Amino acid sequence: MNPFLSRELATEHIRDLRDTAARANQARGTARAEETDPSTHITIRRFAERDIDGIQRLAELDEKPVPTGGVLVAEHAGELIAALPLDGTDALADPFKRTADAVALLQVRAKQLNAEKSPPAMGWSRLMPRGRLAA
Repeated sequence: MNPFLSRELATEHIRDLRDTAARANQARGTARAEETDPSTHITIRRFAERDIDGIQRLAELDEKPVPTGGVLVAEHAGELIAALPLDGTDALADPFKRTADAVALLQVRAKQLNAEKSPPAMGWSRLMPRGRLAA
């Protein structure tokens, strides 16, 4: 085989191997970032009986009282990482994990639930009789 052609083929093969390795490293880095970022797979739901131990653990870790009444919880990988009482008191969160995003999601969901409970506001068009315009 021609030495020049052999060198070109070897150089091309090395470039392909490096490109493949770079893509694999990039994909591995993305997957690793998703695994370590708790905001990627958070479940927001209402409190259930099975959450009692998790709520008590969060209350102890956050040094706050155990909430009574309605509670929303944020769960990541099967573990409670934050809880928000629906009575307006402060959220409970695991201080050893990144939970700011989870608490923000809980607050948004609590606002949505409160908006669903309140009756819709009456608009001006309903206050004015038909055919009349306000002066």
